[in-house]
Amino acid sequence: MAGAVALLSLQLIGVAGAQPLSINAAEQPASAGRAQLREEDFLLFAVQLDGGTLTEGLSAYGATQDPLLPVGELSRLLDLNIDVSPSQGTIAGTIGESARSVTVDLALGLVRAGGKNLPLAPQDTAVTPTDIFIRASVLEKILPVKIIVDTETLEIKLVATEKLPVQSRIERQGRKGGVNSDTGSTDPVLKIESPYLLFAPPAFDIALATGTDTRSPRFPRRYDVRVAGDLLYMGYQGYLGSDEAAKPSTARLMFERRSPQGNLLGPIGATYASAGDVFTPGMALGPRSVGGRGISFTTAKLGETSVFQRITLRGELPIGYDVELYVNDVLRSGQRSPVEGRYEFIDVPLVRGLNVIRLVTYGPRGERSEQSRVVNVGGGQLAKGEFNLDFGLVQQDQALFDLRSPEEKAVALAGEGKMRAVANMAYGVTNGFTLVGGAALYPGFEGERRAVAILGARGSLFGFAAQADAGRDSRGGRAVALGLAGQPFGISALGRHAEYAGGFIDETLRVFSAARPLSRHSELTLDVSLPPIGGKIIPLSFRAERDGYDDGGTTWLALARASATIADTLISTGLDFQRETIPATGTTNRLTGNFAASKFVDYKWQLRGVVDYDILPDKALRAAAFTASRQVSDRLGIQFGAGKTFGKEKDLSLQAGAFFRLPFADLAFTGDYATAKKDWRVGVRLAFGLAFDPGIRNYRATRPGAASGGSAAFHAFIDSDGDGQYDRGESGVPKLTVEGGESKITTNAKGRAFIPGLGNSISHQLRVGTDDIDNFYISSPPSNVEFASRPGHTIEIPYPLAAVAEVVARVRLNQDGKDIGLAAVRVRLVRDGSAPIEGTTEFDGSVIFGNVRPGTYRFEIEPEQAAQLRMRLKQPIEVAVTPDESQNINAEVVFGAEPG
Repeated sequence: MAGAVALLSLQLIGVAGAQPLSINAAEQPASAGRAQLREEDFLLFAVQLDGGTLTEGLSAYGATQDPLLPVGELSRLLDLNIDVSPSQGTIAGTIGESARSVTVDLALGLVRAGGKNLPLAPQDTAVTPTDIFIRASVLEKILPVKIIVDTETLEIKLVATEKLPVQSRIERQGRKGGVNSDTGSTDPVLKIESPYLLFAPPAFDIALATGTDTRSPRFPRRYDVRVAGDLLYMGYQGYLGSDEAAKPSTARLMFERRSPQGNLLGPIGATYASAGDVFTPGMALGPRSVGGRGISFTTAKLGETSVFQRITLRGELPIGYDVELYVNDVLRSGQRSPVEGRYEFIDVPLVRGLNVIRLVTYGPRGERSEQSRVVNVGGGQLAKGEFNLDFGLVQQDQALFDLRSPEEKAVALAGEGKMRAVANMAYGVTNGFTLVGGAALYPGFEGERRAVAILGARGSLFGFAAQADAGRDSRGGRAVALGLAGQPFGISALGRHAEYAGGFIDETLRVFSAARPLSRHSELTLDVSLPPIGGKIIPLSFRAERDGYDDGGTTWLALARASATIADTLISTGLDFQRETIPATGTTNRLTGNFAASKFVDYKWQLRGVVDYDILPDKALRAAAFTASRQVSDRLGIQFGAGKTFGKEKDLSLQAGAFFRLPFADLAFTGDYATAKKDWRVGVRLAFGLAFDPGIRNYRATRPGAASGGSAAFHAFIDSDGDGQYDRGESGVPKLTVEGGESKITTNAKGRAFIPGLGNSISHQLRVGTDDIDNFYISSPPSNVEFASRPGHTIEIPYPLAAVAEVVARVRLNQDGKDIGLAAVRVRLVRDGSAPIEGTTEFDGSVIFGNVRPGTYRFEIEPEQAAQLRMRLKQPIEVAVTPDESQNINAEVVFGAEPG
């Protein structure tokens, strides 16, 4: 039941042989004031849930009253949908049945949870190569738990403030006791390079849909094909889509390459370059971002933006999917169907400071996926001496492959096929003052050629980010714009005003027209979290715009958006107001609203509802829709829906579907019925992927996503010669588990596993588990594997293990005929060509050397200590170490000089 309170306890225990992670200061990400993880502060906890054990080895550091806990490891134990990126110092994900977002950025020292920003002190955090640690007293403000530490019993109790996913999973599995979980460790990271290749076999995503319909066409047939891979040391992505008669109608192809270090295009030093079907950059005044066939590149840092810029978000959207855009927990926009196979949110405004952008995608089977991006928006200033260049050159609105019919080509857009060239430049004069400029050549509304140049500055004024731009075009148009952005009284605010003359056309505005020239434009954006109402923080976004025209008319646009979690349900609502004044016709007012709600019920049913309505000029409902989806099993999902339209075209439509999640494809059967017109449709959709597996030198059929993200070919083997690479004759290691893809994968008898569905990320991690392998005497690389994942690319991951043995030695002194074990003797195993394996004897004179590779070793006392104490072995000792066996050494020492 949602909202149930559960009691969890973490029992502090000592485990024989347990070792804390040894981290040198040089290995920890640098941050002033961040907590240091010291071996003497290492703690080991057993984690219990409802009387059952989740793990007996949760690492922690610091004082027992308020320890530093690993967020990633704890989140995996509780099945929380949280992604921890130690290399980037960020945590992002969603919590609870309402899927409310949580974001942590260590570099900024900020936490955004529950719709509000919280400070995060450096001393309350620490970072290892594989996890982020946060102090317990702070962590309970982020996760849905209350943390109670009992120092006398050495026990930590977590009281869940709402039902946790792990509890629902246990209930579904019908287990009465605990769950044993192999969590991630704090081993170092095994980093695998992912260079662009001259050629790599491409990956494909294919969707086929057909059915029967009472409307035309009676038997629609449609397909979408996506392809991605490496060619000429660049990545490429292609798309081919058909109309409902199965005729190709849309195609695009883009080559791209990223380099965070700025190593592209020789002396230009670009960080990103693309060619094919690309988009030009927009300017502060004048040209907007427009697509076409051509080239583009930038030297700016990837992901860097200014508060005075708006961003455009584009991505792949398969048939049957819809997507919602959230900015700082507020629903800003949505797209219910793909356009040319993708979604597009144009000119999304951001506020100064931390912006959390979430794209939530809903699939036809009721599945929900989410991509989070944290954008720290500044005032646009560059460091002193830094120079940035953005450039784009395209044939406007012209695809690389034009598949339109002659009739469609005859209805051309204004400027279609004309050249559009845009260049933006910025130079940091000082750390607080930056000069900007730009020039563009582009077609106007009537196909006329226009050129524009702008010059501006970015700086600060009384603690506010400040912008000033002036522009002039080749047709005599002029423009000047001023802007301020800051956070007065905790409100993120952006204000901007522009004046126009001579018919200057500013395409960057929401509304622009050559037939009705603008004289001025003003806008105000506010983001604020309202004071708690019933204990709930409500983030609110407000935006207002006013346009003045040369004819004396005006246009007012205003919108307000708010989102909140109420009764474990994510509620989003919005109002849109438009007031249009035209001197010849008068004034019209329009006010519309929308309401949306989504909720997981016991993590089984996903419910979504949307209502659109009008307030002005007349109060009326416009449309309403409701869907209920459930994943019945790992293979079967069902969905029911109903939609109602009101007004002159009133109708009620009903939908139902069954969806099969197969190992190699998704299969969907859907049907809908419109009651007013008695129209019905029944359809079937098959979607699958094809990815090349280097391990079998052939293609594998996968679920969809092979071309929109990366895959991995994992190979675990016994590295007999220790070169780290697989050689013929070396045996594979079965039963290793690999997590981090769509599901947990186990290596086969040859030690191979293929992991699809890794997404598109500059830093992705897989977790390797060795608990189930048959051979006990095995030494493995780090259990966390990190690499860059990109569309269509299959990265090969060699995972060399070594057959090892254990050597147990006892150092003794014969005194008066009695053997006495000697403690604190530094000893070592030495093999020619290898570094010594060192150890120190315990109180009884024993020492254990683990993970010893096969070979012949000399057993020695550490020379410096031997010389200092005048101690030596009574006789030389050699040991032949063979794999999978334990060897014993009984060494007698004597004191004094060598005889003779």
